[in-house]
Amino acid sequence: MGKHREPEQPEENGVSHYPASGEEGGVGKQGMGRGKLIAIIAAIVVVALVLLQVVLYLASDDEDEAGSAPETVASESASEESGPKSDAFVDDSGQQEHEYEAAPGEFKGFDGMSVGIDGEYAAVDPVQVTDQGVLLPPHDVTRVGWYSASAVPGEPGNVGSSVITGHINYQGQGTGYAEKFTKLKKDQEFTVVIDGQERTFRVTEAPYRLPKGSGFPDVVNDKEGENRLVLITCGGQFVGGALGYEDNIITVAEPVGEPEQPAEQPAGEAPAEAPAEAPAEAPAA
Repeated sequence: MGKHREPEQPEENGVSHYPASGEEGGVGKQGMGRGKLIAIIAAIVVVALVLLQVVLYLASDDEDEAGSAPETVASESASEESGPKSDAFVDDSGQQEHEYEAAPGEFKGFDGMSVGIDGEYAAVDPVQVTDQGVLLPPHDVTRVGWYSASAVPGEPGNVGSSVITGHINYQGQGTGYAEKFTKLKKDQEFTVVIDGQERTFRVTEAPYRLPKGSGFPDVVNDKEGENRLVLITCGGQFVGGALGYEDNIITVAEPVGEPEQPAEQPAGEAPAEAPAEAPAEAPAA
């Protein structure tokens, strides 16, 4: 992104200057010498023109070949960028800094949720789409967001998909909990805890990248099929600005068996609530 330096312009009429033919003593041997010089210069000019034509011809061939290559590369590139990329690459050369505020949603029928991967848990906040139709996770990267218009994770029946999203990182905060989404492997299990009830999920589609702006897969907005949990975060090449990263990273999982019921509370004691601030070190109870 350095400044482009303009090439220096040649001097006006950039040619060498020779003595004028009308100078005193400019006849005789000097005239003959000048005649030979003109003949030599003319021959050199002819040779130079021939060479120039050859060079231009070769350059033209090169340009024709080079001109067709970028079209092929560009079309291949566009085709690759418009579809899924079967990896979860995350460029670590920068961190997101464009500030957005998530649109708050609400829990309906329960009071708290957390997600646990590899024994580490994060609190889940309910979020909605913004007025611009964008689903944003909580600004706090230690938390993630459940799209409250989607199904409750682990609900039985044809309730459709559940969606949980989180920031991969953020300047001043560092790496987000959602980075764990990108490390999941196919058939790996993790949990979602709702009001103390642990629900186990198994990864059916390992994390893959999808260019932002290309639209989400149908599973994200499914309202009628059996429950699947879709985890979404950012990844791919870091481009900065409002976009942050050029891709979304998608992971899909499905419930395993029936939800485990929470342990019974002793009489007279209220059940503990899900963590409200920092991510819990154990399932929310």
